[in-house]
Amino acid sequence: MELLELLDVASVFLSRGGWAVLNRSCYPNQKLYRDATYRLRDKGLLVHHREGGRTPKLTLTEAGEGSLPDYFNPEKAWSRKWNSIWYLFVYDVPEADRKYRDVLRQFLKRLNMGCLQQSVWITPIDIRPEFDDLVKAASVDAFAYLFESRTVLGLPNRRVVDDAWDFDRVKQIQSHYCNVMEENMARLANGKVGVEDLAPLIRLSLEGLGAAFSEDPLLPKILWPPGYEGERAIGLHRTLFESIGKTLQNA
Repeated sequence: MELLELLDVASVFLSRGGWAVLNRSCYPNQKLYRDATYRLRDKGLLVHHREGGRTPKLTLTEAGEGSLPDYFNPEKAWSRKWNSIWYLFVYDVPEADRKYRDVLRQFLKRLNMGCLQQSVWITPIDIRPEFDDLVKAASVDAFAYLFESRTVLGLPNRRVVDDAWDFDRVKQIQSHYCNVMEENMARLANGKVGVEDLAPLIRLSLEGLGAAFSEDPLLPKILWPPGYEGERAIGLHRTLFESIGKTLQNA
């Protein structure tokens, strides 16, 4: 069956009360449910089970508490080998469960998924483990399907990337960050930054780095769009902090 046919079947099924069909007496295996809930919590998604067959309540939290964000080591994501398979997350959540839908959408963004349409999200990363956890902990299979496909509507991969993520905006933000980093390094080299200025400089640079990568999905290198600035941005960030370290040593 072609992907378009699968999507059509999925949309019909979900629009006709998939929640009632798939609500398998709540959670028959409590250990699987607990394990899935814990893994999702580590990723920043809290799942609150509700009685009476009602849709679970979802809440986003700060993900990965106590760990560094992925953009501090983006090479790990960039160097991933891609098997040319796209993973499409397709959902249809009723308006009555709007809160569930909105939090689910935010969680998909947190997984660095791109939005092809409002209810069709895509990633080159295998998210079957995350989907399985969402099924076990939040019964997402009542509303959603996860598809694997080597092509998306016959489009070239570069077009898929352009449609799913706003890399024009990502480039604009990262280019600005790079310009600011170069200016700060020039100020350091010219002795225009005193020791008392280093703490604010570090804080602002870290805040800027977070902003520079806030919308960057950290795709495998093979899928980078032309002119991608992420590699340059992290390189300048590291160079600046090396310069700050030398300034402190010489103070």
